[in-house]
Amino acid sequence: MSKALGHAQTLLGRHSLAIASITVFGQRHAHLTYRLRRVLGVGPMKVVAATFLVMLAAGCSSDGRELAQPEDWQTTTTRPAPPTSALAEEVSTSGVLLSSPQFQPGADIPIESTCAGANMFPTLEWSTVPAGTAEVALTLSDQTNSEEPVLIWLMAGIDPNRGSVESGVLPNGAVETLNDYGNPGYGTPCLEELAGQRDLQFRLYVLDVPSGIQPGDPGNTSWDTLRSSAAESASLLARITGQG
Repeated sequence: MSKALGHAQTLLGRHSLAIASITVFGQRHAHLTYRLRRVLGVGPMKVVAATFLVMLAAGCSSDGRELAQPEDWQTTTTRPAPPTSALAEEVSTSGVLLSSPQFQPGADIPIESTCAGANMFPTLEWSTVPAGTAEVALTLSDQTNSEEPVLIWLMAGIDPNRGSVESGVLPNGAVETLNDYGNPGYGTPCLEELAGQRDLQFRLYVLDVPSGIQPGDPGNTSWDTLRSSAAESASLLARITGQG
C-alpha cells in the first residue's frame, strides 16, 4: 500500500504542471468544457479527470527519445496577436473613404460596440460617393483568420446621400440580414481569450443598381451579392484587444 501511495505521489509531482494547465484551461475555456459535458453527458469533474488521464498517459509513455528544449516563444503565457491581411483602411477607386468619429483606423472598437457593452454598431461616415450611385451597404466581418472570415453584420439599402449611419440606429429604407451566428442584425463581437486580439473590418459597398437584399435574408448569400455587384468599396479596420 505504501509503495502504491509513494508511486502516486511521484506521478502527481511529475505532472503538477499538467494539473495546473488543466485548471487554467478550465478557467479560460469554460465554454468548451460546457460543450464537452453536453457531448459526453458527464459532470465537470469527469471532464477534468478524463483530460488529466490522457495527459498522464502521454507523459508516462516513452519511445526512448529525449524531448527538445522549448523555444522562448513556446513558453510565453501571452498568446501573440494572430496575423491578418486586413489593412487599417482602404480608400475606394474613386476616393470614397469610410471612417468613424468613435475610433481611429486600426484602433480598438468602442466597448459599447462589443458583447461587453450595448452591442450596437458604431457611428460610421463616408465621403461623397460617385454620381449615379443607387445604394450603399455596410458589412462587419471578423478577419482575424483572413482565410475564414466571419460575417458579424450586414446592412443594405442605405441611401448613399445620407453620408453616415448613427450608432445603433437603422436608417429609413435600410435592411439588415442574418449574420453568421444565424441572428438578424449586429452580431455580438467578443474576445473569448484574456489575451490576444480580433481584427474586425467594416466595409462600405458602392452599388450602381439596387442590391435587392431583403430583411432577414441569409447573410452569406447577401454578402456574395454585394461583393460581386459592387462598383467599388472602402474599408475600415477596428480591433478588440485582450487585457491578459
